[in-house]
Amino acid sequence: MSILTEPIRFCFPAAPIGNTADLPLYTREESPSKSSRAGGAGGRDGRTTLKKMTFKTVVASYAFDWVLALALWGVLAILNRSAGHKREFSLTDTSIQHSFATHERVPPKLLGFISVGIPLLCLLPLSTLVSRNSWDVHNSILGLFTSFTVTGVVTQIIKMSVGRPRPDLIARCLPAPGATDHAVFGLSTVDICTSTNKFLLDDGFKSFPSGHSSLSFSGLAFLSLYLAGKMHLWDVRGHRTRAWAALSPLLGGVMVAISRTEDNRHHWQDVLVGSLLGTFIAWVAYRTYYPALSHRECHLPLAPRVEADNDDEDADHFGRDRVRLLSEENGDETITRGSEEEHAWRGAQGARADRA
Repeated sequence: MSILTEPIRFCFPAAPIGNTADLPLYTREESPSKSSRAGGAGGRDGRTTLKKMTFKTVVASYAFDWVLALALWGVLAILNRSAGHKREFSLTDTSIQHSFATHERVPPKLLGFISVGIPLLCLLPLSTLVSRNSWDVHNSILGLFTSFTVTGVVTQIIKMSVGRPRPDLIARCLPAPGATDHAVFGLSTVDICTSTNKFLLDDGFKSFPSGHSSLSFSGLAFLSLYLAGKMHLWDVRGHRTRAWAALSPLLGGVMVAISRTEDNRHHWQDVLVGSLLGTFIAWVAYRTYYPALSHRECHLPLAPRVEADNDDEDADHFGRDRVRLLSEENGDETITRGSEEEHAWRGAQGARADRA
């Protein structure tokens, strides 16, 4: 067992290897400086909680998140089959005269495996066997699905709105022999096409941004962020070996993006913007369910939005259905900090009183 223990401890310093006591389930979104001053775990000034996760907690906290992720999946399926705006183009534009690749290097099923399957194959063993945290299993799966569905819907909406021709548009369009651009305006419209495959023709105007690039990065970038959190890469100790391991999934996204230019499906601007879009949404999805990578306990998922037990100390202090506010420390005493709206209102009241 020791042969496996040391490598696991090296890669995941916070992994509870050999720990038979109760394990922390989640952390709270607090500043790292405040966390380092607070010290131990548990309580209002501690960052971790040992409370057992229940089905009621999951439903109360994240039912809407699951409904949204599943609904967006259905919306994505509809958008993939819908036509969008078709921009005017020129028959003499060499950037859209590339040949049509019948067999793609990354077909849709392989894209789904790369974007969702590979991250799941990494997230499930890590959260189950290394983190040993059922709450982490839930948050990692939900975060991955949220990243994928949100990225897909946003990408398709932009595609349909922009209507940029793909590099192989002329091969899809099949203009009539001897066809030329409009004599006055100098451009052609989709009406010049003779292709009878409506779906293939409609898809020829969905070049920007690249869906393969955005979707692959939505899953693989989320996996990279998850690994970075578990490995504590941002604890300013310079873990070069761990950094390479955490960043390696991004190479898969880069290769998928490059394949789209090789298949004449996208221009380089399409794959660049698609990759950035997928990475950004992956970061947003990760930060929805996990603390910042600079957090003292970035290896733990964030606390549920609604506590499970009525007798919990934090629930009694903050109220079960109220939003938890940050606290300000004053020596040994913790004072509840009001909302920003309350501070602004009190400041305005004080200003009026001074003028009076």
